[in-house]
Amino acid sequence: MQLLADSFMGPDHPDALLVLLPPARSQLADFYTHGFVAAVRERDIPVDLMLVGINHEHVLANTSASSLHTHVVQPALAAGYRQIWLAGISLGAFNALHYAAAHASHLAGLQLIAPYPGTGDVLAEINAAGGPGAWAQSAASVHNDERSWWRWLCQQAGAQTWPTPVYFGTGETDRFLRGQRMMADLLPAAQVRYVPGGHDWPTWTALWQVCLNEGPLSRLALNARIPT
Repeated sequence: MQLLADSFMGPDHPDALLVLLPPARSQLADFYTHGFVAAVRERDIPVDLMLVGINHEHVLANTSASSLHTHVVQPALAAGYRQIWLAGISLGAFNALHYAAAHASHLAGLQLIAPYPGTGDVLAEINAAGGPGAWAQSAASVHNDERSWWRWLCQQAGAQTWPTPVYFGTGETDRFLRGQRMMADLLPAAQVRYVPGGHDWPTWTALWQVCLNEGPLSRLALNARIPT
Protein backbone atom coordinates (compact mmCIF):
# COMPACT_ATOMS: atom_id res chain seq x y z
CA MET A 1 0.00 0.00 0.00
CA GLN A 2 1.52 3.30 -1.08
CA LEU A 3 1.79 6.11 1.47
CA LEU A 4 2.81 9.70 0.75
CA ALA A 5 3.38 12.14 3.61
CA ASP A 6 3.20 15.91 3.24
CA SER A 7 4.21 17.71 6.43
CA PHE A 8 3.06 21.09 7.69
CA MET A 9 5.90 23.62 7.50
CA GLY A 10 4.91 25.78 10.48
CA PRO A 11 7.05 26.35 13.57
CA ASP A 12 5.17 23.80 15.67
CA HIS A 13 4.36 20.19 14.96
CA PRO A 14 0.59 19.95 14.35
CA ASP A 15 -1.55 17.65 16.45
CA ALA A 16 -3.90 16.91 13.53
CA LEU A 17 -3.44 14.43 10.69
CA LEU A 18 -5.59 14.61 7.56
CA VAL A 19 -5.70 11.33 5.62
CA LEU A 20 -6.66 11.56 1.94
CA LEU A 21 -8.16 8.47 0.28
CA PRO A 22 -8.40 8.45 -3.53
CA PRO A 23 -11.21 7.47 -5.88
CA ALA A 24 -11.02 4.32 -7.99
CA ARG A 25 -8.59 4.24 -10.90
CA SER A 26 -6.63 7.19 -9.52
CA GLN A 27 -3.07 7.73 -8.35
CA LEU A 28 -1.99 9.50 -5.18
CA ALA A 29 -0.28 12.05 -7.42
CA ASP A 30 -3.76 13.14 -8.57
CA PHE A 31 -4.21 14.89 -5.21
CA TYR A 32 -1.31 17.13 -6.24
CA THR A 33 -2.34 17.44 -9.88
CA HIS A 34 -5.85 18.59 -8.98
CA GLY A 35 -4.72 20.97 -6.26
CA PHE A 36 -5.98 19.18 -3.16
CA VAL A 37 -2.68 19.40 -1.31
CA ALA A 38 -1.96 22.94 -2.51
CA ALA A 39 -5.40 24.10 -1.35
CA VAL A 40 -4.64 22.93 2.20
CA ARG A 41 -1.21 24.53 2.23
CA GLU A 42 -2.41 27.84 0.75
CA ARG A 43 -4.77 28.22 3.71
CA ASP A 44 -2.01 27.46 6.21
CA ILE A 45 -4.17 24.82 7.88
CA PRO A 46 -2.00 23.26 10.61
CA VAL A 47 -2.28 19.61 9.61
CA ASP A 48 0.07 16.97 8.37
CA LEU A 49 -1.23 15.14 5.32
CA MET A 50 -1.04 11.44 4.59
CA LEU A 51 -2.08 10.24 1.14
CA VAL A 52 -3.01 6.56 1.31
CA GLY A 53 -3.28 4.17 -1.64
CA ILE A 54 -6.23 2.10 -0.52
CA ASN A 55 -7.79 0.76 -3.73
CA HIS A 56 -10.32 -1.70 -5.15
CA GLU A 57 -8.07 -4.66 -4.32
CA HIS A 58 -8.37 -3.83 -0.61
CA VAL A 59 -12.14 -3.56 -1.02
CA LEU A 60 -12.39 -6.95 -2.74
CA ALA A 61 -10.20 -8.53 -0.06
CA ASN A 62 -12.14 -6.74 2.69
CA THR A 63 -8.91 -5.32 4.13
CA SER A 64 -9.42 -1.58 3.68
CA ALA A 65 -10.29 -0.91 7.34
CA SER A 66 -7.62 -3.21 8.77
CA SER A 67 -4.94 -1.81 6.44
CA LEU A 68 -5.82 1.76 7.40
CA HIS A 69 -5.74 0.85 11.07
CA THR A 70 -2.42 -0.99 10.96
CA HIS A 71 -0.47 1.23 8.57
CA VAL A 72 -1.94 4.70 9.19
CA VAL A 73 -4.08 5.26 12.27
CA GLN A 74 -2.20 3.22 14.86
CA PRO A 75 1.18 4.75 13.88
CA ALA A 76 -0.41 8.22 13.92
CA LEU A 77 -1.78 7.71 17.42
CA ALA A 78 1.60 6.42 18.57
CA ALA A 79 3.23 9.54 17.07
CA GLY A 80 1.03 11.75 19.24
CA TYR A 81 -1.62 13.03 16.83
CA ARG A 82 -4.73 14.01 18.79
CA GLN A 83 -7.02 14.51 15.80
CA ILE A 84 -7.20 12.18 12.81
CA TRP A 85 -9.51 13.13 9.94
CA LEU A 86 -10.33 10.88 7.00
CA ALA A 87 -11.22 12.58 3.72
CA GLY A 88 -12.15 10.37 0.78
CA ILE A 89 -13.45 10.73 -2.74
CA SER A 90 -15.92 8.21 -4.20
CA LEU A 91 -14.39 4.80 -3.36
CA GLY A 92 -12.10 6.61 -0.94
CA ALA A 93 -15.15 7.88 0.95
CA PHE A 94 -16.58 4.34 0.88
CA ASN A 95 -13.36 3.12 2.52
CA ALA A 96 -13.41 5.94 5.07
CA LEU A 97 -16.87 4.82 6.13
CA HIS A 98 -15.70 1.21 6.42
CA TYR A 99 -13.01 2.36 8.81
CA ALA A 100 -15.41 4.51 10.83
CA ALA A 101 -17.85 1.63 11.23
CA ALA A 102 -15.08 -0.39 12.90
CA HIS A 103 -12.96 2.27 14.64
CA ALA A 104 -14.91 5.52 14.89
CA SER A 105 -13.53 6.32 18.34
CA HIS A 106 -10.09 6.93 16.82
CA LEU A 107 -11.33 9.61 14.44
CA ALA A 108 -12.07 13.32 14.80
CA GLY A 109 -14.39 13.12 11.79
CA LEU A 110 -15.00 12.20 8.16
CA GLN A 111 -15.16 14.35 5.05
CA LEU A 112 -16.97 12.45 2.30
CA ILE A 113 -16.73 13.75 -1.26
CA ALA A 114 -19.09 12.15 -3.79
CA PRO A 115 -19.15 8.90 -1.79
CA TYR A 116 -19.76 5.64 -3.61
CA PRO A 117 -22.92 4.44 -1.83
CA GLY A 118 -22.47 0.74 -2.48
CA THR A 119 -23.55 -1.92 -4.91
CA GLY A 120 -26.97 -1.98 -6.54
CA ASP A 121 -28.12 -5.08 -4.68
CA VAL A 122 -27.42 -3.52 -1.27
CA LEU A 123 -29.17 -0.27 -2.23
CA ALA A 124 -32.14 -2.27 -3.55
CA GLU A 125 -32.26 -4.16 -0.24
CA ILE A 126 -32.34 -0.87 1.69
CA ASN A 127 -35.03 0.56 -0.58
CA ALA A 128 -37.15 -2.59 -0.34
CA ALA A 129 -37.10 -2.33 3.46
CA GLY A 130 -38.54 1.20 3.28
CA GLY A 131 -35.34 3.21 3.48
CA PRO A 132 -32.21 3.19 5.65
CA GLY A 133 -33.98 3.75 8.98
CA ALA A 134 -36.42 0.88 8.55
CA TRP A 135 -33.75 -1.35 7.03
CA ALA A 136 -31.43 -0.82 10.01
CA GLN A 137 -34.16 -2.03 12.38
CA SER A 138 -34.10 -5.47 10.77
CA ALA A 139 -31.94 -8.34 11.98
CA ALA A 140 -28.21 -7.64 12.09
CA SER A 141 -26.43 -8.42 8.86
CA VAL A 142 -23.84 -11.17 8.69
CA HIS A 143 -22.21 -9.39 5.76
CA ASN A 144 -18.99 -7.46 6.36
CA ASP A 145 -19.50 -5.16 3.38
CA GLU A 146 -21.03 -1.69 2.99
CA ARG A 147 -23.97 -2.87 5.08
CA SER A 148 -21.70 -2.39 8.10
CA TRP A 149 -21.24 1.32 7.54
CA TRP A 150 -24.83 1.87 6.44
CA ARG A 151 -25.85 0.46 9.82
CA TRP A 152 -23.31 2.67 11.57
CA LEU A 153 -24.70 5.76 9.84
CA CYS A 154 -28.25 4.73 10.74
CA GLN A 155 -27.31 4.16 14.37
CA GLN A 156 -25.76 7.61 14.66
CA ALA A 157 -28.73 9.23 12.94
CA GLY A 158 -31.22 7.34 15.10
CA ALA A 159 -29.46 8.43 18.26
CA GLN A 160 -29.19 11.99 16.90
CA THR A 161 -25.64 12.14 18.15
CA TRP A 162 -22.47 12.22 16.09
CA PRO A 163 -19.41 11.71 18.29
CA THR A 164 -17.56 11.18 15.02
CA PRO A 165 -19.09 13.85 12.76
CA VAL A 166 -19.61 13.14 9.07
CA TYR A 167 -19.46 15.91 6.47
CA PHE A 168 -20.83 15.19 3.00
CA GLY A 169 -20.64 16.83 -0.40
CA THR A 170 -21.48 15.76 -3.93
CA GLY A 171 -22.39 17.04 -7.38
CA GLU A 172 -25.99 17.75 -8.29
CA THR A 173 -25.74 15.42 -11.29
CA ASP A 174 -23.45 12.77 -9.79
CA ARG A 175 -24.21 9.36 -11.28
CA PHE A 176 -24.54 7.88 -7.77
CA LEU A 177 -26.84 10.66 -6.57
CA ARG A 178 -29.81 8.45 -5.68
CA GLY A 179 -27.85 6.42 -3.14
CA GLN A 180 -25.93 9.49 -2.01
CA ARG A 181 -29.17 11.31 -1.17
CA MET A 182 -30.19 8.42 1.08
CA MET A 183 -26.89 8.86 2.90
CA ALA A 184 -27.18 12.64 3.08
CA ASP A 185 -30.70 12.43 4.51
CA LEU A 186 -29.25 10.65 7.55
CA LEU A 187 -26.87 13.53 8.31
CA PRO A 188 -27.44 16.92 9.93
CA ALA A 189 -28.44 19.32 7.14
CA ALA A 190 -25.67 21.76 8.04
CA GLN A 191 -23.10 19.07 7.20
CA VAL A 192 -24.35 18.43 3.66
CA ARG A 193 -23.35 20.35 0.51
CA TYR A 194 -24.35 20.04 -3.14
CA VAL A 195 -22.56 21.82 -5.96
CA PRO A 196 -23.15 21.82 -9.74
CA GLY A 197 -21.38 18.97 -11.51
CA GLY A 198 -21.06 15.24 -11.90
CA HIS A 199 -18.77 12.46 -10.72
CA ASP A 200 -15.46 13.95 -11.84
CA TRP A 201 -12.37 15.79 -10.66
CA PRO A 202 -13.60 19.34 -11.45
CA THR A 203 -16.63 18.77 -9.21
CA TRP A 204 -14.55 17.12 -6.48
CA THR A 205 -12.09 20.01 -6.59
CA ALA A 206 -14.94 22.50 -6.17
CA LEU A 207 -16.26 20.50 -3.22
CA TRP A 208 -12.81 20.44 -1.64
CA GLN A 209 -12.69 24.23 -1.79
CA VAL A 210 -16.04 24.34 0.03
CA CYS A 211 -14.75 21.86 2.64
CA LEU A 212 -11.69 23.96 3.35
CA ASN A 213 -13.53 27.29 3.36
CA GLU A 214 -16.60 26.33 5.38
CA GLY A 215 -16.10 22.94 7.00
CA PRO A 216 -14.37 21.71 10.15
CA LEU A 217 -10.92 21.90 8.58
CA SER A 218 -11.32 25.65 8.19
CA ARG A 219 -11.86 25.88 11.95
CA LEU A 220 -8.51 24.20 12.54
CA ALA A 221 -6.87 27.13 10.76
CA LEU A 222 -8.98 29.65 12.68
CA ASN A 223 -8.13 28.06 16.03
CA ALA A 224 -4.43 28.15 15.17
CA ARG A 225 -4.63 31.93 14.69
CA ILE A 226 -6.34 32.60 18.03
CA PRO A 227 -3.72 33.77 20.60
CA THR A 228 -3.33 31.55 23.66
